[in-house]
Amino acid sequence: MKKLNAARLVTLVGALVLAASPVATAQYIAKPIDEQAKRFGAAKAKQYARTGTGDAATQAAFKAYIEGYALPAMTQYEPAALADMSKQRYDFMRSFLWGAAPSVQPVVTEATYKLMYEVAIKGQYHMAARYNAMLMLGDLDAKYATRDTPPQPLPQANKFLTDYVSRGIDEPRAPAALITGALIGLERHAKTLDGLPPENQAATIAALLKVVEKEEFPQDVSPSVAQWMRVIAARGLANTKSLGEGNKYHLAIMKALGDEETRLNTRVRLAELLGQYQEAYAAATGIDERATVQTLLQLATDIAADENQRAVKFEEEAVGPGGGGGGGMRGGGFDNFGTGTEIPSEYQVRRIVLRLTGLKKGIQAVKPAIKDAKFVAMLDEVIQSIDPVIATATQKSVVELNLTRDVKQMATAIAATTASLGVEAVEAPPESDEEEAEAELEEGDEAKPAVPAAPAA
Repeated sequence: MKKLNAARLVTLVGALVLAASPVATAQYIAKPIDEQAKRFGAAKAKQYARTGTGDAATQAAFKAYIEGYALPAMTQYEPAALADMSKQRYDFMRSFLWGAAPSVQPVVTEATYKLMYEVAIKGQYHMAARYNAMLMLGDLDAKYATRDTPPQPLPQANKFLTDYVSRGIDEPRAPAALITGALIGLERHAKTLDGLPPENQAATIAALLKVVEKEEFPQDVSPSVAQWMRVIAARGLANTKSLGEGNKYHLAIMKALGDEETRLNTRVRLAELLGQYQEAYAAATGIDERATVQTLLQLATDIAADENQRAVKFEEEAVGPGGGGGGGMRGGGFDNFGTGTEIPSEYQVRRIVLRLTGLKKGIQAVKPAIKDAKFVAMLDEVIQSIDPVIATATQKSVVELNLTRDVKQMATAIAATTASLGVEAVEAPPESDEEEAEAELEEGDEAKPAVPAAPAA
């Protein structure tokens, strides 16, 4: 399954930021803008950052520009400043750190860490500025990437993020937006974990594991945000490409993947991450094969049952009790996917494809670790059941009623395969906060007493 796109993530975290930020702005603080330093100008500052050459006056003016204008600009709380903050952050990182001369990078890194640390921990700054500061801290490196070498995350920034996550995840008052921002940084750090000191490596893994294994978050956040935090942490673990000592990363991911209170789409995202462990699974020992296969088969059964229910509902609405109606061919097929736009149909073909391809990727990654021929055969049967649905759903022109037919056949086949292990479908929770609200509304309508019939005249 594809990662949650940037717009969706901004929406989720934006909701957190707004919820945590009172409407009144008078209480916020911001670093004052040094107008004299600002006059050095962005063009001169970027040119100096690229080359790192200039006399002592130019060096001083550049440093004053960074400390007196470029960084303080990202602490302002006026609406226009808040709207521009993400763009400012990217431009700052690209111009003054990622693309800067090696002699300039340490100077800017030190100034950035000093101010962004202050902004992140002080509640007087606007929540959007604090979240932005967390993201910047996660992007700081002791050595930035070159064409030939990977980055080495800044140890003190990493320590701050790991401490914040490890402590904050148990603290109801810790803003979920800031925990999310810190997790995004730790996810990146896990990609180049060897670039950190051993104590930082251990703390990073411990923080990520703690979030993945967390059953309930004390913060008052929506299921979408809570589950997304767990996915970010799981992606960080997957970035290590290791199952962990005693397969503890595998166990944590499997536990989260098997949580039936978690939304199916989130569970599929976790299953897809198993693909990053493929080499580790090929060499794995000590895997509980029955428990692992049962978890994957439970996910397959729950997906099949949910899609079967949706397919039946679509057929009833499309064909109707009289046998007429729509549900015919829709052009474009999978070519429309990934555009970020809603497919113009109540029957979401994209959802089916993402769910089934994510499930298949997870099964194929884990299968080399499964030695019991009976379990291997069951996994193969699931793949054989879902392949025809994927093939139909990815056709250039999708005939929706053909797809619903294949979905129902898939559901029947998967149920037959998984029955021998005692696996039965569990009703899936709503896939969005909006869907959950609609379900609650429908339940409320069903609970209302019937209106008595009018007495006969």
